[in-house]
Amino acid sequence: MPAIPLSIEEQVAAMKAEWPKLVGRRIDRRRQSARWIGPVRPQYTNYTLEIRYCLGAWPEVRVVAPTLVRLPGNSEGELPHVYPPADDPVLCLFDPREDEWTPDMAIADTTVPWSLDWLACYEHWLMTGRWTGGGRHAGPLLSTQETPS
Repeated sequence: MPAIPLSIEEQVAAMKAEWPKLVGRRIDRRRQSARWIGPVRPQYTNYTLEIRYCLGAWPEVRVVAPTLVRLPGNSEGELPHVYPPADDPVLCLFDPREDEWTPDMAIADTTVPWSLDWLACYEHWLMTGRWTGGGRHAGPLLSTQETPS
């Protein structure tokens, strides 16, 4: 039996309880979507994250500030483990083809900690040129309407 997705209200409540600095913006219960924005500091640098979520889709995380640095010519890619487009990258936090995130999971318990881990790996990558976060490099993000191959 498939798991029951958490409602937008449940996602919003979990985020408010666990990550109060990630403030809910444009929470639209009618469209079953929400957006959070706020500061985090995984290791050395302060970042502002934006998390967008629409019920039934995967959460999308972007770094609003500072601008992510690219390393042209790097063997891992100039900015690894992000989904295009290059001017508005979404962090690659899990493998959608492996169902590593499902709508019955709380964004507060998965997506936010995974984002902090991604940022720690990014900071290490900037220092060493090597991505140590594991996973496979992302390609285009599948829409929720597409079936993985």
